[in-house]
Amino acid sequence: GDETLHGVPVHFAPCVAGYVGGDITAGLLAAGLAELPGENLFLDIGTNGEIALWKAGKLYVTSTAAGPAFEGAGISCGCGSVPGAIDRVWVENGSIAAHTLGEQPAVGVCGSGLIDAVAAFLETEDIDETGAAELDELPLRDGICLLPKDIRAVQLAKAAIAAGIQTLLQLANVPESEIRQLYIAGGFGSHLDVHSAAAIGLIPASLASRVRIIGNGSLSGAAEMLLHSAQQAGGRALAKESQHVNLGGNPKFNENYMEQILY
Repeated sequence: GDETLHGVPVHFAPCVAGYVGGDITAGLLAAGLAELPGENLFLDIGTNGEIALWKAGKLYVTSTAAGPAFEGAGISCGCGSVPGAIDRVWVENGSIAAHTLGEQPAVGVCGSGLIDAVAAFLETEDIDETGAAELDELPLRDGICLLPKDIRAVQLAKAAIAAGIQTLLQLANVPESEIRQLYIAGGFGSHLDVHSAAAIGLIPASLASRVRIIGNGSLSGAAEMLLHSAQQAGGRALAKESQHVNLGGNPKFNENYMEQILY
């Protein structure tokens, strides 16, 4: 229900399920998922990866525990989006090249740089498809290196998201080829290089050309709900039309997870 705060009405975006909160309902509204023709996917990548699939007037939603690696936490040289954070990594003439925020000397690597770095090390074959690295340190620049355990952390996180997408598509009986668009929301998603994400298997490679980055969908959706009361009804309808898919202990998810561990 709605409350008041200092006499001002407060509206709550309806939660879709226990681990799929009102922020996702707002993001789905911002993406306009319910108005789109055909089948479309929505992905919000954070410590939890929330995934939604819209098919024939029905919303399938799930949440998968990706862990904090994409936010730079639990990574030996991880940091937030601060000056000096390595935010982009690529291969140039067979060597690793990197860019830092504010063109400062590197102080660490943030989420977008981390995904780029893993994709780059796969390209240079410094790591193989099992995630094994021959070197004890994988240098980026200015003394900043990734360690084998960092590669593993990314591996576990990306497998959780990829397996969640795969499980949802299988449950709804939708092949990847029929997905019209994959909407990626969230602060981290805004800076993601889609080709790197596909290269490490975070998102299906076949969907890379159909990705739309929508930025902070939760904020846009919340604004729409406040400014247009019809959108509040839209949020309630979305929550009502949703089927929550629990991945915990789901044998199909576990099977997909083991398959998606490989790079």
